[in-house]
Amino acid sequence: MADIGLPKIDIVFKGLGVSAVQRGSKGVAVLIIKDDTTDTFTFAEYKSITDFVSAEQAKYTAGNVQYIKDVLEGTPKKLIVARMDTEDTLTDTLQLVKGYVPMNCWIGMADATAQEQTDLVSFIKAAKTNDKKRYKLIGHNLTASDDLHVVNYTNTSVVFADERGVQDGIKAVPWLLGYLAGLSLDMSAIAKPLQKFKSVTEPADLEAAVNLGQFVLFNDEGEVRVARAVNSLITTGQGITDDMKFILIVEVMDLIYSDIFTTWKRFYKGKYKNHLDNQMLLIGAINSYFSGLALDFLLDNNFENKATVNLETQRLANIPKYGQDEVDSWSDEKVMQMTVSTNVFLIANIKILNAMEDFKFDIFM
Repeated sequence: MADIGLPKIDIVFKGLGVSAVQRGSKGVAVLIIKDDTTDTFTFAEYKSITDFVSAEQAKYTAGNVQYIKDVLEGTPKKLIVARMDTEDTLTDTLQLVKGYVPMNCWIGMADATAQEQTDLVSFIKAAKTNDKKRYKLIGHNLTASDDLHVVNYTNTSVVFADERGVQDGIKAVPWLLGYLAGLSLDMSAIAKPLQKFKSVTEPADLEAAVNLGQFVLFNDEGEVRVARAVNSLITTGQGITDDMKFILIVEVMDLIYSDIFTTWKRFYKGKYKNHLDNQMLLIGAINSYFSGLALDFLLDNNFENKATVNLETQRLANIPKYGQDEVDSWSDEKVMQMTVSTNVFLIANIKILNAMEDFKFDIFM
């Protein structure tokens, strides 16, 4: 018996919803390095420290070997090393990165100059706007970041627990890259002590730094911890909310975006007629996916978490062909039936759960 095509997207979405926590327990880390030891490769991939054998280490300088080990300590799902010659420009390398790495990953650069950090911020923003990618960047003392996909780590110096001792803050970027990429979707970056460091130089005012969108480490009774797991987003409004300042919220947002975008592209786009029945099958599949996320508490299971046809957008899209008066007379059911060319206009309302980070307990006696 021949396969029947359309309903399989429901199975795909259900599977993605059920496996979201497992798939999101680790992220992909991309470390950009400058290294002329060998020019025979641009990208190398390592799933764990056991992959980074002596033959692989021989491809890098001692400093870059340490950086790669730092990333792998965070146990990301996979580390992609992007090598560039010391005389190459970062912008050329980033074009290669864009064609190679997955659309939802963490990116950092070892020993980046101020200009290279600025270029990285521009790359992250442009990739989101122009290419629909969801890369996340961690950099050091970034300027003009103010973006939910850019983490601006700002400690001026750190004391490593190993033989490196006191180092400039930028030296911790590779380790923090692996740490953030290796965090599970059900855990905030503040949850663990950072045993890689003995101590850090704190900003003068931790709270002010956090409010300025800075990712800062602080000394907490002999341990080093993350003060607040935030990205660099400061400016909100027009659909950008304060919740999006939290790294954990953005991680779940990006997982949902990547799952839906990729499934649409692979299983649905261009394969079926733009008819309401087919749209409703797609909507039902997405809502099943949301239900799976709610079962694992990535979404709030006390909230509806539903997708539907965007009636307002579809009504407006019909006006050029049928006229304002005609379209205004249509019921919502009629608007849903009147699909427009190749366009599928959907809208969803979901609630992503954050981690418990703040505690207030009043005791009266």
